[in-house]
Amino acid sequence: MYTIKRAAQLTGVPETSLRAWERRYGVPVPQRSESGYRLYDREALSVISTMRRLVDDGWSPAAAAESIRSGTTAALPDGWADDDTPKAHVVAQPGADVYTAWFLSAAARLDSAGIDESLDAGFGLGSFEHIVDSWLCPTLTALGEGWARGEIDVAGEHAASHAVHRRLSAAFDAAGGSPRGSAVVVGLPAGSQHELGALAFATASRRSGLNVLYLGADVPASSWETAVTSHAACAVVLGVATHEDRPSAIAVAELLANHRLAPTVCTGGAAGADLAEGVRELGPSIGRAAQQLERLTRRRVG
Repeated sequence: MYTIKRAAQLTGVPETSLRAWERRYGVPVPQRSESGYRLYDREALSVISTMRRLVDDGWSPAAAAESIRSGTTAALPDGWADDDTPKAHVVAQPGADVYTAWFLSAAARLDSAGIDESLDAGFGLGSFEHIVDSWLCPTLTALGEGWARGEIDVAGEHAASHAVHRRLSAAFDAAGGSPRGSAVVVGLPAGSQHELGALAFATASRRSGLNVLYLGADVPASSWETAVTSHAACAVVLGVATHEDRPSAIAVAELLANHRLAPTVCTGGAAGADLAEGVRELGPSIGRAAQQLERLTRRRVG
């Protein structure tokens, strides 16, 4: 067993950092002597060494600690030689699975700062479209599954979903309007509330150069007609996330089929297939679906 002073000497991590990591992130968890002093065994030293290497590689301390706690990056049990000299060992680079685990753990703890930090990390993995398809959508699916299993409370699921909504809304605003692009309307039909996918798609469509009017959730059929008229839309995209959304989505499609502008009606979402005659189904990839819509509108305008 080693005192905190000796642990700091062996790992190269200052005593103040060891105390801060333990207090803020629960890594490492030292034993205590009868007098209350911290004592570190070799496994704890391996955890500290791994934590330090992750931080040195550019991870935030919170992300490094979450990776270690979740088992995504495990401290090697034989990371120390008999002479107390640390052995070199390879640590995986941060990636999507680490940030997903971080996001889910923060949601379960109702840790709003952790949710935002994990989103900062996740949205730094690449372009918006790549992030949404390869990281955000699978992470949101895992969030729903965690709620269904009782691992994440409704409050945590809602807090995490609203944080994602804020992030997507900011990305939509940052994409800016393109008044010269083809005008399209995107939203969800009456009664539908699962709008994160539709908002992500609207953002990707804006980024592709389309002039997007985003309506959000629970939009009555008559309001779709108003939006198409006022926006002079050549296309609309209905998000159909669940089977229960289909009847109201069909009502919108049938109403717009007789609209004087005759917009191209498209659907996206898990329940959007074979919605109605003449309705086009966009692909499951949000990035590619936005490109598909851009091509459809360009051909129509041309």
